[in-house]
Amino acid sequence: MNSRERVWAALSHEEGDRVPVDFGAMPSTGIMAMAYGELRRYLGCGKGRVPVYDFSQQLAEPEPEILERFGVDVVDLRNTSILPDNRKWISWTLPDGQEAERPADVLAESDGCGGHIIKDSSGQVIARMPKGSFYFTGLQPALGEPPKPLEEYTFSILEDDYLEMLETRAQWFRKNTEYAVMVGFGGSILELCQGQRGWGNFMMDLAADPEFAGALMDKALESHLRNLARFLGAVGDTVDVIQMGDDLGTQQGPQLSPEMYHEMIYPRHKQVYQYVHAHSKAAVFLHSCGGIRPLLPDLIDAGVQALNPVQTSAAGMDPAELKAQYGNRLTFWGGGCDTQSILPRGTPEQIDAHVRERISIFAPGGGFVFCQVHNIQAKTPPRNVVAMFEAVAKYRDYPDGWKREDLRVAQ
Repeated sequence: MNSRERVWAALSHEEGDRVPVDFGAMPSTGIMAMAYGELRRYLGCGKGRVPVYDFSQQLAEPEPEILERFGVDVVDLRNTSILPDNRKWISWTLPDGQEAERPADVLAESDGCGGHIIKDSSGQVIARMPKGSFYFTGLQPALGEPPKPLEEYTFSILEDDYLEMLETRAQWFRKNTEYAVMVGFGGSILELCQGQRGWGNFMMDLAADPEFAGALMDKALESHLRNLARFLGAVGDTVDVIQMGDDLGTQQGPQLSPEMYHEMIYPRHKQVYQYVHAHSKAAVFLHSCGGIRPLLPDLIDAGVQALNPVQTSAAGMDPAELKAQYGNRLTFWGGGCDTQSILPRGTPEQIDAHVRERISIFAPGGGFVFCQVHNIQAKTPPRNVVAMFEAVAKYRDYPDGWKREDLRVAQ
């Protein structure tokens, strides 16, 4: 099997030759630049400055040598270390002093206090990384700020040049590689409106002014469907996975009740995800952090095929229970190694046992793409990252990996 076939076997709930692996195919399955630079030095590979492709999260762009070393099967369509584009890069110094490079079109500058800020095209500060922080935090409207007239809320329209670039890249990847290819669309409803109004403001809108909240979400939905028509026209038949995102959970559970989700968000999610199914050959992948198990029946019905990051440390997200209840309807794209405690603080031996257990739970019957839970954080020891991928290499094979009795973990 090649990588593309392996990923599609997982998405089809079939056991391929081995469990497919993702490392950096979207901005929640990768690694922070500080950790990546240390990893390159530890492995004695890579050259030049560390490429920081996602500036807000300070994420590195995994390079082909690393992807090959770790047996990765799926890549981001925008990965310029595989296929360069015309983006301009400039030097950047990471918080730990490592030399890096970042996209030049990000309007970043010093905040005068040892940190940095990002501005939008109008000059407004939209994100801040204070001194001592490792990534940028978006700035929210003040709590209690009243709604603007609906017509003043605007949502972006995809430009022709961007779509042409995606189409050209998708055709190149399809012709010249055997990777499964993921491309990010987004398609958020809750998160996008929270960004427009501020998190707290929009949560109050949902409860206290559902008519306004619904109208704003409909405006976001209209924008998504208009963009999707053109987006899928460019890449719908040449990429494998369309990445959607909408953070619906917290560590303690869903952000909103299952009833409110079903009434307010689910119908709009369903229109977005079903549009992809009706107009492309690609699978629908949803990134949603937190304890969202109570929402999974609606998300599956809406058209989600793959769930990420499978935040197994959150309330209700027990791996064995998730697999038993939803393993025949949902591909778990993540959950392979806990990045909150095990990966940054465990020993290589603990990481090996942890990864072995997760594969033994998620791999049977297919429906699993190995990935750690969200991005590998700064200051994660490189030996632990290597230990994780060495464990994957040991246990990922069907049928000799997770099926061997000596590798089974008692539940």
